[in-house]
Amino acid sequence: MKRVWVATDGSAGGMRAVAFAARIAAELHAKLTILTVSNPFLDAGLRKFANQEHAAVGDMIDAEAQETLRNAAAVAAKEGAAVDRQESFVGDPAELILEAVGREKPDAIVVGKRGHGRLSGLLLGSVSQKLASLSDVPVIVVP
Repeated sequence: MKRVWVATDGSAGGMRAVAFAARIAAELHAKLTILTVSNPFLDAGLRKFANQEHAAVGDMIDAEAQETLRNAAAVAAKEGAAVDRQESFVGDPAELILEAVGREKPDAIVVGKRGHGRLSGLLLGSVSQKLASLSDVPVIVVP
């Protein structure tokens, strides 16, 4: 295994996935890529906060994504893994992750069982469930 990807939304479950992926990458001397995907259509709290602060929603989404990536990189470093790349996307998380996996074919992708979107996960199906069902590469779901 040479390339391990991990997708996180910054939640506790997402960060457990980062720690697990980082341990795998460190042990195997594999490249670690961290992904985060913001779904602005489901994050009403972020839109409300942006309006109150008179900030652009896009700027708030980018700031949140960068914070998630910084925190994830810190977790990875603590586990002994060097982060090769960090990516952030905006849109449907499962769809965008699957597109990236299809283009780049990592050896595996690690995700948390459930992230921030508990209600949306119940309504739309969880990201981890979609990835495990539709991915062309192995998906490791961390509880």
